[in-house]
Amino acid sequence: MNSSVQWHTLSAEAIAERLRTDPEKGLARDEAAKRLLEGKNSLPEPVRPSFAKKLLLQFSSPITFVLVLAALATLFLADFTDALVIAVALLVNVVMGMVQEGRASRAFEALKGSEATFAVVFRDGEPMKIPAEELVTGDLVVLSSGSAVPADLRIIEVHGLTVNESALSGEWVPVEKGTDIVPEEASLDARNGMAYAGTLVVSGAGKGLVVATGSGTEIGLIAMELAKRDESVTPLMRDIRQVARVILIAVAVVMVGIIGLGLLRGLPFDETLFTAIALAVASVPEGLPAAVTVVLALGMERILKSGGLVRNLLAAETLGTTSIILTDKTGTLTEGRMTLESLIGMSATHTDAEGGEPRELLRAAVLASNAYVEERPELEGDEKLVVHGRPIEQAIVLAGLKNGIAQHSCLIERPRTDELHFDSSRRFGGMLVLEDEAKHVAYLTGAPELIVNAVSHVSDGKGERHELTGANRLYFASALASAARDGKRVIAVARVDHADPDFPMEQHLSDFLAKGTLLGLLVFSDVIRPEAASAIAEMHDAGARVLMLTGDNPETALSIARMVGIAGPEERAYTGAELSALTDEEMLTVLQEHTVFARVAPAEKLRIAEVLKGAGEVVAMTGDGVNDAPALRAAAIGIALGSGTDVAKEASDLVLLNNGFSVITVAIREGRRLRENFKKIFAYMLSTNFSEVALIGFSLIVGLPLPILPTQILWSNLIEGGLMNFAFAFEPLYPASMKRKPKDPEIARVLSPKLIQLIALVGTITSALLIGMYLFLLQTDLTHPEIQTLMFVAVSVNCIFMAFSMKSLATPIWKLPLFSNLFLVGALVASTLMLLAALYVPMLQMLVHVTPPSMLQMGIFFGFGLVNLATIEVAKWIIFIRARREA
Repeated sequence: MNSSVQWHTLSAEAIAERLRTDPEKGLARDEAAKRLLEGKNSLPEPVRPSFAKKLLLQFSSPITFVLVLAALATLFLADFTDALVIAVALLVNVVMGMVQEGRASRAFEALKGSEATFAVVFRDGEPMKIPAEELVTGDLVVLSSGSAVPADLRIIEVHGLTVNESALSGEWVPVEKGTDIVPEEASLDARNGMAYAGTLVVSGAGKGLVVATGSGTEIGLIAMELAKRDESVTPLMRDIRQVARVILIAVAVVMVGIIGLGLLRGLPFDETLFTAIALAVASVPEGLPAAVTVVLALGMERILKSGGLVRNLLAAETLGTTSIILTDKTGTLTEGRMTLESLIGMSATHTDAEGGEPRELLRAAVLASNAYVEERPELEGDEKLVVHGRPIEQAIVLAGLKNGIAQHSCLIERPRTDELHFDSSRRFGGMLVLEDEAKHVAYLTGAPELIVNAVSHVSDGKGERHELTGANRLYFASALASAARDGKRVIAVARVDHADPDFPMEQHLSDFLAKGTLLGLLVFSDVIRPEAASAIAEMHDAGARVLMLTGDNPETALSIARMVGIAGPEERAYTGAELSALTDEEMLTVLQEHTVFARVAPAEKLRIAEVLKGAGEVVAMTGDGVNDAPALRAAAIGIALGSGTDVAKEASDLVLLNNGFSVITVAIREGRRLRENFKKIFAYMLSTNFSEVALIGFSLIVGLPLPILPTQILWSNLIEGGLMNFAFAFEPLYPASMKRKPKDPEIARVLSPKLIQLIALVGTITSALLIGMYLFLLQTDLTHPEIQTLMFVAVSVNCIFMAFSMKSLATPIWKLPLFSNLFLVGALVASTLMLLAALYVPMLQMLVHVTPPSMLQMGIFFGFGLVNLATIEVAKWIIFIRARREA
């Protein structure tokens, strides 16, 4: 298709002719299939970094930089064997980093692939929902509130349509759309007859013809800018980079100090530099950044398998600290599959649509519904017809089909002339139809307490219209209260006779509604998700409060809340109107004492999130509508329903692909697991590095020869950093972690005060044992190379045994299931084999500079590892376990 065509300067008829399409029925299915062969409606994939660039990026880490300097220094000393070993260690670290980041990249690609978008189009005159990437030029697309514009469109029909075009213009104020032709020189934001791919429908509805897809769209022209991958750095990654920078600076200062001290003492320069290299190598936790990346990637993969799409790394880090969950009711705590249970008219309550009154009531609701039916010829039985739309409108259309009131037939008899989309702040919506050549009628559905009190007349079910009396209103209010107490959803249906083919302006809608006639109430049931109660109980055990914020009736909300364990028997429901009348301080008090809030508008949700956030709470909030987006952005964790609008998903951090609350529980549980495993990795790597640095530093200060060589340290670090830290990523979450409050510093912070104390205490104890062992060995008849070999064994065995103890920082090792993490078991076996290979394989003996110890010596040093393990358990008891018991 010619991209130079100025579509905004052409009429709808001219565009339809140029695109060879029907502006009312859309393309034929066969023609659409042919056009799809020209290319999908998708932007080109960003250029992936080459293998060489990935390799160079691995060397950009400050931690890797230290090893590069060490290798260069050994080359300077002409110690080619040590240089080779350091280079091999460096290569292994880089390869491990690339492999692990490759796994993370594949996980992120899987997440990206789960976030598919869809579009509603007319083909062969029938509405159908298709993947947005299958759109072709000439398709007739339906736009509705909350949806993303899937391609560049020339608008041919509007009903109060406004679009957020900030993706193109940077301006968040919605743009009102029309069908006008505008001059060729008009800027993008002045082309009100166009809707562009990547923008979002804020309100209203409309239709448009696809004029450009994929890279041919306006956003495709700046695809390189929009297709950049998210390179945002999370707080945890910033902490790691900061640790790496501190280590680099400390290493540089210490190396200069060592060299200066050695020169002052008159020591040979090569010996002094060699000592400095050993200390530098000992201080480097090489595998830390890659290990953290893998922990995050695996966590996001697990959440995805449970039905949750994490949209950014920050959310994965924050999930475990969530202290308050603000959840909707429909679709989250319930299955969101509404079923029409009864119809309440002025004369009686009906359980089916047989007879005059209930049939006319249901027909009116079908005409007011914005849901639509898609026929899928390739399927059979009940699956052949698929209904799309809001759950309650789907239920209306399905009930109509079961009772012989097909929406399609109704609209042929009474064509639509205008739409009034349901709005949560207005609390009603509907359709304007042409009853005959001179008469228009608006059919409306919405909140019963609003409509019953707003309209002036009521239908008696026999075709007669009477003034609505106080007794009538009391009758319907009683029916509403009875249904709501049973947890039912209720809507009112009304009609308004109208002379014009369009709805009045928004500011005149209340006067318009006052002329209406109440037709009756529809009562719906929605099954509570079987897992909802247990998921909420688990959140309560984890110290997270669950509050229900819903637009539904207070009695209905309270009934459901009690059934799932959110509210107690004496709990009352606050309404949005009551909250609006409170100050922030008063609102906070209510939020701290109550759990159910009904008839809450999106603006009130936003204020609730901000008040709780201001009080120091970590808030997770669910939402699905366009107007929920600000509140989702304000929450620490914005959670969009998979069935929600594209606007809500775009504003969210987590998308519930199956809508269920239990996915939130899984995500928070996984967030706790992530943080626990981060702590284990930090404690393990920094403790082992602490003891190595202390051992070498002590020897330097007191003037003793090196207890362990740089190549031996590197081999030990391969055991520690190349295998063990990666294995911690697969550690399960132990039950005790889900019993701790989110504001507990041990949950809220990764490098918490107690963790730092543990690292310091374990490092000190292990250092003391290693130094004591070294001093003892110096008193024996062993040669210094033999002593260095045994110290190499001691350091390596310490790494192996410490890993078992670090499986849980708050549980004694004898209470842990030792084989709950087969990856760790495998890493321990592989690490032991690597140690034995270095000691007894002749070629490796030469590289690592060891002499093979006797079996007795090996047995003694494995016993030393067990003693060290016992002291680590004592340190855990002092820092974590005793403190928890005393608390």
